[in-house]
Amino acid sequence: MRRAIPVLTLILLITLAISPVVNAAPGWTILGYHVVQPGETVFCIARAYGVDPWAIASQNSIVNPNLLYPGTTLAIPDVYATLPSGPSCTPQFGEAPPACTCSSEYTIVAGDTLTRISINFGVSMWRIAECNHILNLNYIRAADTLCIPAP
Repeated sequence: MRRAIPVLTLILLITLAISPVVNAAPGWTILGYHVVQPGETVFCIARAYGVDPWAIASQNSIVNPNLLYPGTTLAIPDVYATLPSGPSCTPQFGEAPPACTCSSEYTIVAGDTLTRISINFGVSMWRIAECNHILNLNYIRAADTLCIPAP
Protein backbone atom coordinates (compact mmCIF):
# COMPACT_ATOMS: atom_id res chain seq x y z
CA MET A 1 0.00 0.00 0.00
CA ARG A 2 2.84 2.40 0.78
CA ARG A 3 4.27 1.88 -2.72
CA ALA A 4 0.90 2.36 -4.46
CA ILE A 5 0.34 5.97 -3.34
CA PRO A 6 3.61 7.40 -4.75
CA VAL A 7 3.18 5.39 -7.97
CA LEU A 8 -0.40 6.61 -8.45
CA THR A 9 0.67 10.18 -7.67
CA LEU A 10 3.45 9.93 -10.28
CA ILE A 11 1.04 8.55 -12.89
CA LEU A 12 -1.42 11.38 -12.18
CA LEU A 13 1.30 14.04 -12.49
CA ILE A 14 2.58 12.57 -15.77
CA THR A 15 -0.97 12.42 -17.16
CA LEU A 16 -1.61 16.05 -16.23
CA ALA A 17 1.72 17.15 -17.70
CA ILE A 18 1.18 15.54 -21.11
CA SER A 19 -2.55 16.23 -21.52
CA PRO A 20 -3.37 19.18 -23.79
CA VAL A 21 -4.40 22.47 -22.21
CA VAL A 22 -8.08 23.21 -22.78
CA ASN A 23 -9.28 26.77 -23.29
CA ALA A 24 -11.66 27.62 -20.44
CA ALA A 25 -13.77 30.07 -22.43
CA PRO A 26 -16.50 28.47 -24.56
CA GLY A 27 -16.82 29.40 -28.22
CA TRP A 28 -20.15 31.27 -28.10
CA THR A 29 -20.94 34.04 -30.53
CA ILE A 30 -20.21 37.41 -28.95
CA LEU A 31 -23.02 39.98 -29.00
CA GLY A 32 -20.72 42.84 -28.04
CA TYR A 33 -18.44 44.13 -25.32
CA HIS A 34 -19.35 45.81 -22.04
CA VAL A 35 -16.95 47.92 -19.96
CA VAL A 36 -17.66 47.39 -16.25
CA GLN A 37 -18.67 50.57 -14.42
CA PRO A 38 -18.35 51.09 -10.64
CA GLY A 39 -21.08 49.21 -8.76
CA GLU A 40 -21.99 46.87 -11.62
CA THR A 41 -22.36 43.13 -11.08
CA VAL A 42 -22.44 40.18 -13.47
CA PHE A 43 -26.16 39.82 -12.77
CA CYS A 44 -27.07 43.45 -13.53
CA ILE A 45 -25.00 43.25 -16.74
CA ALA A 46 -26.78 40.01 -17.67
CA ARG A 47 -30.18 41.67 -17.12
CA ALA A 48 -29.15 44.59 -19.35
CA TYR A 49 -28.69 42.24 -22.32
CA GLY A 50 -31.04 39.38 -21.33
CA VAL A 51 -28.24 36.80 -21.22
CA ASP A 52 -27.19 34.10 -18.78
CA PRO A 53 -24.92 35.57 -16.05
CA TRP A 54 -23.07 32.26 -15.71
CA ALA A 55 -22.31 32.32 -19.44
CA ILE A 56 -20.80 35.81 -19.04
CA ALA A 57 -18.67 34.53 -16.16
CA SER A 58 -17.62 31.45 -18.12
CA GLN A 59 -16.87 33.36 -21.33
CA ASN A 60 -14.66 35.84 -19.47
CA SER A 61 -13.02 33.29 -17.12
CA ILE A 62 -14.49 35.00 -14.06
CA VAL A 63 -13.95 32.72 -11.09
CA ASN A 64 -15.85 34.87 -8.57
CA PRO A 65 -18.87 36.57 -10.21
CA ASN A 66 -19.23 38.78 -7.13
CA LEU A 67 -15.88 40.42 -7.84
CA LEU A 68 -15.72 42.70 -10.87
CA TYR A 69 -13.27 45.51 -11.40
CA PRO A 70 -14.38 48.79 -13.01
CA GLY A 71 -12.80 49.24 -16.42
CA THR A 72 -12.74 45.52 -17.21
CA THR A 73 -14.07 44.74 -20.69
CA LEU A 74 -16.42 41.76 -20.75
CA ALA A 75 -17.43 39.80 -23.84
CA ILE A 76 -21.20 39.29 -23.75
CA PRO A 77 -22.04 35.83 -25.17
CA ASP A 78 -25.12 35.04 -27.24
CA VAL A 79 -26.71 32.88 -24.52
CA TYR A 80 -30.13 34.34 -23.82
CA ALA A 81 -31.85 33.66 -20.50
CA THR A 82 -34.91 34.86 -18.62
CA LEU A 83 -33.76 36.33 -15.33
CA PRO A 84 -35.72 37.30 -12.24
CA SER A 85 -36.23 41.00 -11.80
CA GLY A 86 -33.58 43.01 -10.04
CA PRO A 87 -31.15 45.82 -10.69
CA SER A 88 -30.23 46.20 -14.33
CA CYS A 89 -27.18 48.00 -15.70
CA THR A 90 -27.31 50.44 -18.59
CA PRO A 91 -26.67 48.57 -21.86
CA GLN A 92 -23.65 49.82 -23.78
CA PHE A 93 -24.64 48.30 -27.12
CA GLY A 94 -27.72 46.91 -28.83
CA GLU A 95 -31.28 47.93 -28.16
CA ALA A 96 -32.38 48.96 -24.69
CA PRO A 97 -35.27 46.95 -23.24
CA PRO A 98 -38.65 48.56 -23.86
CA ALA A 99 -39.87 51.00 -21.25
CA CYS A 100 -42.57 49.85 -18.86
CA THR A 101 -45.83 51.43 -19.92
CA CYS A 102 -49.02 50.21 -18.30
CA SER A 103 -51.64 48.87 -20.66
CA SER A 104 -53.83 48.21 -17.62
CA GLU A 105 -53.74 48.00 -13.85
CA TYR A 106 -54.70 45.10 -11.63
CA THR A 107 -55.46 45.03 -7.91
CA ILE A 108 -54.14 41.90 -6.27
CA VAL A 109 -56.69 39.77 -4.39
CA ALA A 110 -55.97 37.13 -1.76
CA GLY A 111 -54.73 33.91 -3.37
CA ASP A 112 -53.27 35.59 -6.48
CA THR A 113 -49.82 34.66 -7.75
CA LEU A 114 -47.70 36.37 -10.36
CA THR A 115 -47.94 33.24 -12.47
CA ARG A 116 -51.75 33.31 -12.45
CA ILE A 117 -51.85 37.08 -13.12
CA SER A 118 -49.38 36.72 -16.02
CA ILE A 119 -51.47 33.96 -17.61
CA ASN A 120 -54.65 36.03 -17.27
CA PHE A 121 -53.07 39.03 -18.99
CA GLY A 122 -50.84 37.15 -21.44
CA VAL A 123 -47.70 38.91 -20.16
CA SER A 124 -44.56 37.27 -18.78
CA MET A 125 -44.46 37.24 -14.98
CA TRP A 126 -40.83 38.38 -15.25
CA ARG A 127 -41.94 41.47 -17.18
CA ILE A 128 -44.70 42.24 -14.64
CA ALA A 129 -42.17 41.87 -11.81
CA GLU A 130 -39.65 44.10 -13.61
CA CYS A 131 -42.19 46.86 -14.28
CA ASN A 132 -43.41 46.79 -10.67
CA HIS A 133 -39.96 46.48 -9.06
CA ILE A 134 -40.84 43.14 -7.46
CA LEU A 135 -37.67 41.37 -6.32
CA ASN A 136 -39.27 38.30 -4.72
CA LEU A 137 -41.62 36.68 -7.23
CA ASN A 138 -43.27 34.66 -4.47
CA TYR A 139 -44.23 37.73 -2.43
CA ILE A 140 -47.06 39.96 -3.59
CA ARG A 141 -49.61 41.57 -1.27
CA ALA A 142 -53.38 41.65 -1.57
CA ALA A 143 -54.76 45.13 -2.28
CA ASP A 144 -51.55 46.29 -4.03
CA THR A 145 -52.05 47.58 -7.56
CA LEU A 146 -49.86 46.20 -10.34
CA CYS A 147 -48.96 47.91 -13.59
CA ILE A 148 -49.60 45.37 -16.35
CA PRO A 149 -47.34 46.15 -19.34
CA ALA A 150 -48.39 45.53 -22.94
CA PRO A 151 -47.70 41.95 -24.08
